[in-house]
Amino acid sequence: MPQASVPPDSFAARLDQLFRTVTDGRGRPYSVRHVAQELTRRGCRISHTHLSNLRQGRAPDPRQSVVDAIAAFFGQPSSYFASGQDDAEGGRDLAHALANPHIKQVAMRLADARLSPEGHAAVVAMIEQVERLEAAARARRRVEHR
Repeated sequence: MPQASVPPDSFAARLDQLFRTVTDGRGRPYSVRHVAQELTRRGCRISHTHLSNLRQGRAPDPRQSVVDAIAAFFGQPSSYFASGQDDAEGGRDLAHALANPHIKQVAMRLADARLSPEGHAAVVAMIEQVERLEAAARARRRVEHR
């Protein structure tokens, strides 16, 4: 969708990549209209026309608050849009992970929660604790099956 003159590491190219690779709960790509409505609902007023222009490289890169809101919607860190990002592969991995509806549900819930950095740290700690509990349960089952 970006115009041919859009550099591959530009904001527009990265935004287009998200629209092409991140899907909704039914496995369909998000429409520009839907994303604009959702961003506005979350407090970042943006028209679908302006969002489309950003995606196509016909508008200057947005202010940081808009970048942050778009990144959160797609479950990406704001740094995903940084020019010259060395972790483009990590962004693709994240987009692929978000194709899993369970991962996407957690990411979207976290984005909607508007937690403080301490709240985010608490969520990560809870996930790590559940991971430890499940690893211990697997280890017990392996011992029981010997």
